[in-house]
Amino acid sequence: MTETPLERLAKRASTDPFFLGFRLAEFADVEQFDDAALAARLDCDVNTLTHLRLCRAPRVDDPTAFREDVMCIAHKFGLDAHKLAAVAKRALATIQRETASADTPGVMLAARDQDKAS
Repeated sequence: MTETPLERLAKRASTDPFFLGFRLAEFADVEQFDDAALAARLDCDVNTLTHLRLCRAPRVDDPTAFREDVMCIAHKFGLDAHKLAAVAKRALATIQRETASADTPGVMLAARDQDKAS
């Protein structure tokens, strides 16, 4: 099947943190979801994912702004706002955890057993 221009644009948007597509891609990667499984998690059809990917990611600097953004997107596409918020938050936590280093304030690294040479 040939990709439409809109699908190609949505795929590109999924590589840019500005777009919701980036968070959806991170979530799908962690959960090992394909588009069908991601759509099932959000209770939408697979075609809706293309449009969701092109939305601006919910703002995270203010909980009220995050809620407003999620509600707006959910209303526009007939989604459950709680499910969308859970996916967006989980993806954001994964992104932040991956970019954190030991020098980041508030980050704790887990201890690991030292490999013993035999």
